[in-house]
Amino acid sequence: MRNSEILSHGRDIALAIEREIEKVVFGEELKVLVDVLILGVFADGHIVTRAPVGLAKTLACNALAQALGGTARKRQFRPDMLPSELSGFEIYNQKAREFEVRHGPLYGTNIFLADEINRGTPKAQAALLEAMEERYLTIGSEVYHLEPVFLVLATRNPMEHEGTYTLPEAQMDRFFAQPVISNIAEETGMMVLSDPDFWRSADARLERIDPVTSPQEISDLREAIFADVRVDEQLDRYIWQLRDATWEHKMVAYGSSPRGAINLKKAAMVAAFREGRDFATPEDVHRYAVDILAHRVFMKPEYQHDPKRTTSPADIIREVLERVRYN
Repeated sequence: MRNSEILSHGRDIALAIEREIEKVVFGEELKVLVDVLILGVFADGHIVTRAPVGLAKTLACNALAQALGGTARKRQFRPDMLPSELSGFEIYNQKAREFEVRHGPLYGTNIFLADEINRGTPKAQAALLEAMEERYLTIGSEVYHLEPVFLVLATRNPMEHEGTYTLPEAQMDRFFAQPVISNIAEETGMMVLSDPDFWRSADARLERIDPVTSPQEISDLREAIFADVRVDEQLDRYIWQLRDATWEHKMVAYGSSPRGAINLKKAAMVAAFREGRDFATPEDVHRYAVDILAHRVFMKPEYQHDPKRTTSPADIIREVLERVRYN
């Protein structure tokens, strides 16, 4: 099958994944999260989100994994969590007189939910970030590769700060995108409450989800997207100019890293693919610029700690999009 045929078929798959997840995850607000999760799957990037509790983040991850024909796992991060609880460890089998490997939840997983990552110690956070970046685990003297389709959704609890460990700037930069969900509207709440299966367990509701693809097919689609979707030099320059402009803003101490520009290009290419085009446009860049760049922008201390400040990093990215013109 030619890449053009793979891409055409892939667009149908992307829509089918979205439709399957919508069977159990409702509302326009959650569509933002679902959209970025699907983007992350095709762009091979990890997601961090800030959202209130109880907004179906776990359900969305499980539904996504099921639609992909893959596996989802979750771990609640805690202040006493050890890195080995994520990666796995060796244990001595006295009967066999040899060490055995007990794999952690990252191994063999396609979608991993790191719930309240800011409650984990820096050691536990670093273990997850290393696995995200390197795509393998080292247990004893052996190296174990993670799945080709491996996406982490890390959540940060915005309600409580006691006993939490803020992710450093360098760690935040390792995440592909950060969608922010503040709350859900009454209309969405009515959709949730009117679901005939609202009282059933999540596992029971997930029985509605049918697999529409496979992790191997997703991996093949990635290759086709980044081989066949075109980004011209002018758009590359525009993406880099947006990145540079984040450093020039008067309220910003540190702007976006080069990784931000790379990820914005990847997002634009996947957006074009999902729209049925083999070329990316400035509109594709704009669509995800806030999600990709805002969490890479860090305010100067005098603005960061000003209780009267109303400008957020997301607002700064919107200002940059208004100021920097594509030409």
